[in-house]
Amino acid sequence: MSHAFVKDAWYVVAWSDALPVGGRIALTVLGEPLVAFRGEDGIARAVADRCPHRGVPLSMGKVAGTNLKCAYHGLQFDGSGVCVHNPHIKAEPGRLAVRNYPIVERFGAIWAWTGDPAQADETKVPDYGWFDNGRSGYRTVRGHLRVDAGYRLVIDNLLDLSHAEYLHAGTVGTPGSAGSLEASVDVGDNRVTVLRKVFDLPPSAVFRPVWHKTERIDQQAHMTWRAPSHLLLDLGIMPPGGSLEDGLHFPSAHLLTPETERSTHYFFANARNFLVDDDAFNDVVLAVFRQAFGEEDRPIIEAIQRAAVDPDDGFRFVDFTTGDGAATRARRMLDRLTRQPG
Repeated sequence: MSHAFVKDAWYVVAWSDALPVGGRIALTVLGEPLVAFRGEDGIARAVADRCPHRGVPLSMGKVAGTNLKCAYHGLQFDGSGVCVHNPHIKAEPGRLAVRNYPIVERFGAIWAWTGDPAQADETKVPDYGWFDNGRSGYRTVRGHLRVDAGYRLVIDNLLDLSHAEYLHAGTVGTPGSAGSLEASVDVGDNRVTVLRKVFDLPPSAVFRPVWHKTERIDQQAHMTWRAPSHLLLDLGIMPPGGSLEDGLHFPSAHLLTPETERSTHYFFANARNFLVDDDAFNDVVLAVFRQAFGEEDRPIIEAIQRAAVDPDDGFRFVDFTTGDGAATRARRMLDRLTRQPG
């Protein structure tokens, strides 16, 4: 089963705080190796990770001012990908160039445009303002994982949260949620939202230590996918019959960057409106996420890749949950987008 990528789109290539001045990060995006680097002016840039001279990865070099310097022969390339210094010739060095990727830095993330640079529209960077550093009333933690499975399978997993009660019973799952559930799907322009709410249940293990108002809770978990691979979980708990304003808000961003057809970079961020000054709780949140996704979801998704997607035996998924239906809608939208020019 093979799928083209949506190239005219913004994808996260790093969290901003992971790329200090003078730093560089190499990763493969949509099957193409690139290197992001931050010049001495503090601006992030990204170019193809291969010197056009002898093919050496430019990520093996160093940042020189606002350029990236190849480790092999000292050629320097600016953020547009043009060679601006060649110590071996007196002629104009600009005949050598590599591909450049337009960059936008927003919401604590570095976004790269992987399609036609002329079509790079900064207004198309999806809004993840909840995760801005310094947002009043919220605290954010961020992380990154790699998944040995295609990004569509990760989208499937995130849109269908009905598995949480079973797979995540000791972390983020809410006991009894399958029997006390209201769920629906809302579809927009290149967007699918699963509206999910459970009622009058014990809080999950992640909320139990920090929830003291009532013994039981209502919980909302509204998951929105925006093409091609950006998801937002609007998660919160409240007293039974109450509103989110009376409870705890715990939204999370799930920003998927395809590495290859069968591997994915998973950038995640969790914000919260409680314990915002508690540094130690940051470690708790990261540990819960890495357990829930890294140790529980990821092995399942990777197993699906091996058992159901890689074999060419005609196997097809069967839909029977609300989330399955939402994932099918998202896949149809992706199929349409990948058929469009670019």
